[in-house]
Amino acid sequence: MPEVGSRVGSMAATWRGNTYLLVSFPVGLASFVFLVTGISVGVSLAIVWVGLPILAATLVGSRWMARFERRRAAITLGEPIPSTYLTPHRRGLLGWLHTAIGDSATWKDILWLLILLPALGLAGFTLAVSLWGAALGLVFLPAWYWAVGDTGVDLGAVNVNTLDEAWIGIPVGLVLLTFTVPLTRLAGIGLARLGRVLLAPSERRRVVELERTRAGAVDSQAAELQRIERDLHDGAQARLVALAMDLGMAQEKLDSDPAGARALVAEAHSEAKRALVELRDLSRGIYPAILTDRGIGPALSSIAAGNPVEVRLDVELDGRLPAAVEAAAYFVAVEALTNVAKHSGAEHCRVHVVHRGDRLRLDVTDDGAGGADPAGAGLTGLRQRVEALDGTLVIEPAHPGTTIRAELPCVS
Repeated sequence: MPEVGSRVGSMAATWRGNTYLLVSFPVGLASFVFLVTGISVGVSLAIVWVGLPILAATLVGSRWMARFERRRAAITLGEPIPSTYLTPHRRGLLGWLHTAIGDSATWKDILWLLILLPALGLAGFTLAVSLWGAALGLVFLPAWYWAVGDTGVDLGAVNVNTLDEAWIGIPVGLVLLTFTVPLTRLAGIGLARLGRVLLAPSERRRVVELERTRAGAVDSQAAELQRIERDLHDGAQARLVALAMDLGMAQEKLDSDPAGARALVAEAHSEAKRALVELRDLSRGIYPAILTDRGIGPALSSIAAGNPVEVRLDVELDGRLPAAVEAAAYFVAVEALTNVAKHSGAEHCRVHVVHRGDRLRLDVTDDGAGGADPAGAGLTGLRQRVEALDGTLVIEPAHPGTTIRAELPCVS
């Protein structure tokens, strides 16, 4: 059984490697034409500012193509390839363009898409087509000779003029196949690995990114603790102090003014219930019990039901996820729905949660006025919470409205 599994895995790797080689040439040609056209037009028109949007669109397109290349290489190699781009420090087109041009990941994408992929893609395509064409042509040489009739088959260096000569091509083709299979497999995997080297973030970038996200997580946690302390001090603690004062005054009036004492006790009872409500709300903001007991689907259902904006909830999950992932996704959805209700002016909102492979994706889309500020305090805190788990959070314009998208790795 292990030998059978090894052969099946080797054959699957062969198909993936050859598919990568065959697809690389048309993809490389398309990326070369797109980038050369976009960069040349954008640079030539930059002096009149018209070229800046063209350059920005070209860079956005290059990132989409690089993402497609990462996906192709990941399928070929059987392992995901992460991507890390610098976050713009300034808002607007010029701020994004300045950050993108200064990002080494952008130039690595362009190096692969503009120079290496077209050249190596053509070489790999030629290698795969030539070897497989020659090997299969020799294996099926008798059928080929029979199809063309007495005119014979011209193989370039050799002419096959009889059926007996055609039969000799079968063993030669089988021998060539034994070289073609591993050679094309190694060529495809090697090209995919070269793509991974350029398209994956460097170790230094990964270290810097981890330091940044961990620092952001610490800041977010500190801000959360300050919020809890402030809410306790201004809310429940103040009510408990008032409760103690009412009970103290009631005790003093118990003998001299029983009716006044009863009124103070009743007021203290009401104050105690209000304090319990605030403590319950505060604990729900820390980590809701329904999330612990039933998971993210029911937890989001309870939030969506109480939102003033009509919310359509779509949850596609196979089971429970790691607790940290569920908590991060929950708080992203809660903060996003709160912003929708307060600021967007939307009438409808959709929350879509889907688990595919080893990643959880959460989309919150509204039909409001848009204009969410990615650098705002609320969204920055959510981004820090997501990035602490090596996830990503982006804000994208919808038509109409805004989409907040979070992707989280689901590794226990």
